[in-house]
Amino acid sequence: MKDGSCSSRSESSSLDTMSRSLVFQNYFETSPNSTQACADNSSPLIEMMRTCHEAAGKRWPNFIAVDFYQV
Repeated sequence: MKDGSCSSRSESSSLDTMSRSLVFQNYFETSPNSTQACADNSSPLIEMMRTCHEAAGKRWPNFIAVDFYQV
């Protein structure tokens, strides 16, 4: 995760590929930290969604994967 940047995996289609209807966003740190999960999964997540919304051709993610979603 990098502020202001939304990248896709090398084996995936480009984010702005409109022939794909599904937008899946992974949002988790390399080193999981359960004590910071609530802070990580709030406003920083929303900012990353906005960044990726632009990169994905103005499409919102259908699914978002986060660490410690029950925290």
